[in-house]
Amino acid sequence: MIRDLILEIAPILIIAVILIFSFIKISIISVSLNKNYFELFFTSFLFFNKVTIKNTFHERLKRFYKRSNQLNKIFYSILAVIIAIYLMMKAI
Repeated sequence: MIRDLILEIAPILIIAVILIFSFIKISIISVSLNKNYFELFFTSFLFFNKVTIKNTFHERLKRFYKRSNQLNKIFYSILAVIIAIYLMMKAI
């Protein structure tokens, strides 16, 4: 019964986490940088390396890169846990 519930809810939960993740990214970009950067939004799903952060002169953008990396770690680990649980239940 719990297995069936996990198999039904996991895809919906993954989509919800991705939507929440995207909403948080958009809100951080619009609040901290006061502009609507679509390219920055799409590249923020990847991790920014330390050289990129260090060589950025714009302080707000530098803070955004650091915050984006922290959010990526949190949300990608949540997604990994959900997918792992889903795959384990699917294998049973």
